[in-house]
Amino acid sequence: MKRIYRLLPIFFVSFILAQVNDGSQAKPTAAVLDFEGSGITTQEAQVLTSRLGSELVQTNALIMVERSQMSEIMDEQGFQQAGCTSAECAAEIGALLGVQKMITGSFGKIGNSYTIEARMFTVESGKTEKTVSKTYKGEVDGLLTQIQIVAWELVGIQPPADLLASAGIAPPEEVAEAKPKKKGGGKFLRNTAILLLLAGGGYYAYMMMGEEDLPMPPDPPLSGESMMIGSGK
Repeated sequence: MKRIYRLLPIFFVSFILAQVNDGSQAKPTAAVLDFEGSGITTQEAQVLTSRLGSELVQTNALIMVERSQMSEIMDEQGFQQAGCTSAECAAEIGALLGVQKMITGSFGKIGNSYTIEARMFTVESGKTEKTVSKTYKGEVDGLLTQIQIVAWELVGIQPPADLLASAGIAPPEEVAEAKPKKKGGGKFLRNTAILLLLAGGGYYAYMMMGEEDLPMPPDPPLSGESMMIGSGK
């Protein structure tokens, strides 16, 4: 009987994931393990991980297993997230949860700079699908915004414009429009055309003047024989 009660959370998650066959079938299932923390406390790392998971739900690209339900299943099966840092361990937990993707990573702090390392891999093959790395310097509020952006980049979707604006990042389309156009090419062609036109007009005018004003060439000089005959007369 105790065995059945222990398996109930797993059955519950499997039942929930089975309900997404219509309309959400193309969305993969995923779970987020608590990120490791370096330079921050374990509690801070858990809070930041929760923010990442919440934003992954907002992307609507994955079907996320709730962290509370995941923790319950892991506790029932005797798994500890704190000691699960390898890809093999994360894949084992993913198989236990019945999800297709697992997301792991770490948060770090050095001075006033924070680092974010996030990785999403396939549970079945263990192959890494996407990695995102960011370095942020500033207040913690700005770090939360960076974590939200990481969630969108992990699933391969451009973050919303308002989220980018809050981080002081211009959307890609605005960056493309702001790029200066190359100068010199059009101006060179225009100047070349003007020179050709001027040269062609000058040549035409020269030809017209030559036909009207050039004098007739002089008669050729008489030969020596002709001059002797003339003197004999």
